Amino acid sequence: MSTSNKKLATDGTLLFISTLVVNAGNYIINLIFGRWLGPADFSEVSLLVTLLLMVSFFALAFQLTGAKFAAENSENTEINFLYKWLNKRAIYTGIGMLVIVLSGAVFWKDFFQTTSSIPFFILGFSLPFYLLMSVNRGIFQGKLQYRKLALTYQSEMWVRLIVSIGLVYLGYRVNGVAMGIAISLIATWWISRIKPENDLTTQESTLTSTAIYKFLLIILFYELSQILINNSDIILVKHFFDPHDAGLYAALALIGRIVYFGTWTVVTLLFPLVIKLEKEGKDHTWYFLGGLAVVALLAAAIIFVCYFAPETVINLLFGEQYLSVAPLLWKYGLATALFASSNVFVYYHMSLDRLIPVWITVVGGIAQIVLISVFHEDFAQVIQVQIYLMLGLITAMIAYHLIHQFTSPKKIYTS
Repeated sequence: MSTSNKKLATDGTLLFISTLVVNAGNYIINLIFGRWLGPADFSEVSLLVTLLLMVSFFALAFQLTGAKFAAENSENTEINFLYKWLNKRAIYTGIGMLVIVLSGAVFWKDFFQTTSSIPFFILGFSLPFYLLMSVNRGIFQGKLQYRKLALTYQSEMWVRLIVSIGLVYLGYRVNGVAMGIAISLIATWWISRIKPENDLTTQESTLTSTAIYKFLLIILFYELSQILINNSDIILVKHFFDPHDAGLYAALALIGRIVYFGTWTVVTLLFPLVIKLEKEGKDHTWYFLGGLAVVALLAAAIIFVCYFAPETVINLLFGEQYLSVAPLLWKYGLATALFASSNVFVYYHMSLDRLIPVWITVVGGIAQIVLISVFHEDFAQVIQVQIYLMLGLITAMIAYHLIHQFTSPKKIYTS
């Protein structure tokens, strides 16, 4: 193995371990809030986190766009053009989101049955920084600078953990959580800032705004559908159910989605690596199959535990007041596992500019909102809708992959 490949493997492993630590830290934060605040206030905390995740479809769009073009272009001229272009759009988008959140704060309070609109104001001011930080992450990801990328995830988690837990302990409750999230995003943007490369020649960039716009819009559509699938159930439950029940569902979802967040590193590593290997004319099939195997094995292990010891898991993580949702835990885990597996297919084909899986997922995201809005008699029905939809989604992904494998001209890759 060459020195560069050894470094890539080492840094990739570091990022994987770092992501596990970050996910564990974020889970610990939420578990502490679930115990300290009780179901009603925890439903508001979960709402804030979910709203941030839903906004993150913009952030991930900027990050993955940066990752794609940074992976395809190594010249300083192109990287500088990409960085400035994305930063400018991130600022405009972030300000627009800030205006929407602030102007609608009172409406959000009534719609989601929260006790105050202040957390929406606090969260809104951090959104421009979130998008700017995501641009930096994308450049790191595309240039395979996994150490720097890992540092941004560590920074966000630790600042949030220390600040939010401290403020909640001091009695600020939901407002304290909102301040912790906002400060962590602003601090991580500051830490992740990128200085322009010194080699600023007069040579014009070969990158064009049209090419970047085209990919950014595609990613926006996909990330929107992904966020809708992964978070719309919590938003709709918060609207249709009372605060106490919504808190119970939030705890159920937090545990059930371990498999999704636990496997996110797989697609983080897979996306720029496949782009790079395709550009170099090298085979990347085994990387796709390996990523899919990791997701499937982790998902199977989590579902196994949730099926045979649901009460133990919930009692250990959240306490006795959340035990009523224990029988549903493995079902929610199954729905999330199917979605996480579908994700591997989508990111793999998207890195190769194959977009049909993206549109399939968009349809799935819209369908989930419509069906849960109609069928929400109880939690069991909400989860059943998701299981059926995710079964359809993974079936469609497998069918597309096999059809493409058998009908497309075979490429000859170098070793």
